[in-house]
Amino acid sequence: MASSVIERVSETDVWTARLRDFLHDCAGSAPAEEHDRIREAVLLLHDPDGLVGHAFEPAAIAAMLACGAGESAVLAILGPDLNCMISRGSAGSCLATLVLADGSEEVICEGSTLALALLAAYVSMLLAGAEREDEAVSTFTMPAGVRLH
Repeated sequence: MASSVIERVSETDVWTARLRDFLHDCAGSAPAEEHDRIREAVLLLHDPDGLVGHAFEPAAIAAMLACGAGESAVLAILGPDLNCMISRGSAGSCLATLVLADGSEEVICEGSTLALALLAAYVSMLLAGAEREDEAVSTFTMPAGVRLH
């Protein structure tokens, strides 16, 4: 029997779940799927107001992809203010490291291409930020001796 209780899911929870799925897709994508993942990133991360991240122009990303410039497209999505480092190993694995502006934390991810590794690191950074915000809200507890009147 189905439950009669309907739980409302917030838009933030849906977006976070989509980010987690996208992160998994980036990690498991082959090099031939790079442009598909970048197009998905545009749909998922386009924020003209710049509330979530850097505001970018989807038409510019599409033009870069048409020229085969996947890494440039991802860098345009990330924006100019993120500190990053990318490397490619001898076995073809690619690593991307993003460092938060204050230097307090870094995110390292692997991908089959440099662009996919950068996307994965960026999405991991966004997820980590969302989790920190959730913890800050949910860690407030009342001390045991406090009485409410």
